[in-house]
Amino acid sequence: MLKDLYHGKINPSERIPRPEPTEMTQEWMRLSEEFEKSLTPEQVEMYHRLSDIQSESASLDNEALYVQGFKDGARMMLDVLGK
Repeated sequence: MLKDLYHGKINPSERIPRPEPTEMTQEWMRLSEEFEKSLTPEQVEMYHRLSDIQSESASLDNEALYVQGFKDGARMMLDVLGK
């Protein structure tokens, strides 16, 4: 597995199944569309930029949490194996 990971044959983020949109996601999409209709074209552009920045920030947070979880798991293995 480590060799596959090293050679790029494993991409953990691609292994996560994409769920069907939840009610919350559908509600967000509906409200977002409704909100955009009330904005000027310039405001829509700014709203999209803000949404992109928020998404990128969430992605970076998720990456950091993934790395930390991997480190925690490795530490736990060392502890279980008696280091």
